[in-house]
Amino acid sequence: MIMQITGSSAIAAINFGSDNAVSVQFTSKDTAYDFVALNATALKQEIETTVTKGESVGKLIAARRRDGSLKEVVVQAS
Repeated sequence: MIMQITGSSAIAAINFGSDNAVSVQFTSKDTAYDFVALNATALKQEIETTVTKGESVGKLIAARRRDGSLKEVVVQAS
């Protein structure tokens, strides 16, 4: 499920995949960054609440990365 984030200067879209996979498309780049959430359902609800309140989705994503509930998937070159 893809959530288009309108009005955000940092986040363009967030895609929720299977197994807590979350892909974040930033406004500054065409590249999507892959993450694994501890609980993607809770994160989705938190994002929806943040958007409804008109708060910063970018700050929310940054906070979840800092607290470890959203971890970047790093692909190592072979």
